[in-house]
Amino acid sequence: MKYIQRFIIICLLSLFNVNIALSENFKSDLPYYHKIKLPYSSNQLKKYYYWGEYGLYLSPNMPFPLRFTNKEFSFKPKLFEYLTKTTFYFPHGYFYYKDILYKGIIQMAIGENDEKVFTFQLYSYGNNGNLIDAILLYKIQNGEISYWNDFVIKPDGKILIKQHQQQNLFELDENPKDKKIYTKEKKYQMSSSGFFNTIKD
Repeated sequence: MKYIQRFIIICLLSLFNVNIALSENFKSDLPYYHKIKLPYSSNQLKKYYYWGEYGLYLSPNMPFPLRFTNKEFSFKPKLFEYLTKTTFYFPHGYFYYKDILYKGIIQMAIGENDEKVFTFQLYSYGNNGNLIDAILLYKIQNGEISYWNDFVIKPDGKILIKQHQQQNLFELDENPKDKKIYTKEKKYQMSSSGFFNTIKD
């Protein structure tokens, strides 16, 4: 009986130490991020990319890239439609809201026809370092259809997103000068548990 009790105690202590290590590793990469003060909007991201002769490029002063954990890589953020992640990303900024840590990352994702897509994604983490939720707030994509977002993260935890798209490829009988921009609005609330909940009008 004593051996069983000792075995259980050793297992619990090992599990506790692993949890501490994971928590420390989870916060050890924060020096690669800068602290964000809310409100924060898409206007502050425009300096991180530019259009060149062959398409979209990241600014040359990007921070050193980090690699996703397996869970982060396999987790599909909300609004991350028709895109494919690469295995690495660029750390950008972080903030706390109701004791939940939020990390914003920049990534050049892959879109249709292997087009490069500039994205800004927001991930939420619990106190033990576990990934809770993620959402794509910003993307710039050009091709047959151009896509781009505007967003603002408010101090009260509300996130307002405007998704724009514009047709670039026209049939012979269509008027290419009529480049109408279609816009959809999305609203989310960062909850006290770290989830991005849809706000319905």
